[in-house]
Amino acid sequence: MEVQTKVKFVSLNKVTVETPLGDRFTVGLNRVVPMPLQEQDARVIAYLFDKYYKGDPSVIMGPIYREMMVNGCWAAPYWYGPDRDNERERIGAQIRALREERRLEAKELAEYADIDASNLSRIEKGKFSPGLDVLCKIAAAMDCSVEIVPIGAASNHYEVHRAAREIPEDHRSLMITAKNSTFRLADCLAKYGEYHWQQTRYNINIGDIVYVYVSEDRAIKYKMTVEQVDEPYDRWMAKEEEFWVDKERIQDESQTKYALLRLVKESRSGKLTEENLLKHGFLRAPQGIKYLEGDLLKFIERKF
Repeated sequence: MEVQTKVKFVSLNKVTVETPLGDRFTVGLNRVVPMPLQEQDARVIAYLFDKYYKGDPSVIMGPIYREMMVNGCWAAPYWYGPDRDNERERIGAQIRALREERRLEAKELAEYADIDASNLSRIEKGKFSPGLDVLCKIAAAMDCSVEIVPIGAASNHYEVHRAAREIPEDHRSLMITAKNSTFRLADCLAKYGEYHWQQTRYNINIGDIVYVYVSEDRAIKYKMTVEQVDEPYDRWMAKEEEFWVDKERIQDESQTKYALLRLVKESRSGKLTEENLLKHGFLRAPQGIKYLEGDLLKFIERKF
């Protein structure tokens, strides 16, 4: 069967990808690929996009990344973003990514930067080339700066999606429980890719791994990393209130500390059910928080 995805090396460590769905990406690679090997690697990348890409770009850092390693490709994906041949599109995508990371609506950012909201929309879509003064206003509103950097550094400076944070060797793994009847976690992760967990009295550290057990599904559904701890309630967290089903569970902001959990992967194996967890070390149905180790942790890790 003929490969449908089009892959082209545009530098020694960067390829452009155009899928049969019409989606275009630039994929940065973690190593320079010698020219004699580029054609071979391009064929593998095209085949893997045909196999896995159905509109969800997370497969680039998931199955595509893993199979490139398994198939002996010279390099593996390091970041991906929209097609960067067009500088306006590249910069617009970065502005939008930074805005969403800071939980700002477009209208809010436009107001803080003192620019027209419709112009900001055009800038983010790559339809309008902003002047330096406008870029500086936008950057300042997001506590960023506009810099001129070498091309090699620019590849890392303007990425839209990166590989996950490196996990510290001394990290701990734990499991927490979530209830759809209290908080619509799936919807929150679909929109933001992270959420703030009411940390209360528990001692967790940045870099720890958190597995989330969803009570209604009676299974572990998500693997997440701890990005921040001991955070007071702020306006970013208020944006998550739309996902609270039981509004009374939103605690007094002056009394509660929060940890920011960022999604690494959703489990689709169907193996991390309560029944299987009981077979591999759980003594009862999961409740609250549990620190994981030994055979139970190995079993859970294998399913992600």
